[in-house]
Amino acid sequence: MFKKFAIAAPLAVLALHSSMAFAAGEAAHSINLIAHVPTNGFYVVPTDPDLVNKDQDMSFQPATGKMGEVNGFFDVRNNNGSVHASLESAPKLISGAQSIDLKVEFNNKELTLTPQLVVGEAESDANYRAPLKITAKGTTFLPGDYTGVVAMTFDAVAPVVTR
Repeated sequence: MFKKFAIAAPLAVLALHSSMAFAAGEAAHSINLIAHVPTNGFYVVPTDPDLVNKDQDMSFQPATGKMGEVNGFFDVRNNNGSVHASLESAPKLISGAQSIDLKVEFNNKELTLTPQLVVGEAESDANYRAPLKITAKGTTFLPGDYTGVVAMTFDAVAPVVTR
């Protein structure tokens, strides 16, 4: 019985040792996935998802003497009317007590806190590409590290029926 154990033990160690060699060469990866499928009747989606998923840098550019801009495009559709847009709050970059006011333009119209037409019925009936531009207002800016959020709301507005 001792001979069987004496032979089995080294074989078990050898088997474990060889499997550890294989484990040392393993690699495992996980990829997080998301997906959004908009309705065919109404959507407002950025052409580049990084525009809304990543921080946008508006840092001061010493060569030009201006703050950086954010530029992008959205695909817009409302096959039953027009699209209106507004801001949820005043757009600003903030650093402590200091702030820099921002101008937000969607489809070349300056957005405010009041909803307004940004894409008409005819344009939004098919996929329409609308530009977005965010710029700093003013020409002098105090030093600091600024952060901010531009929150926009888009509404599908049914056509007005006249009688």
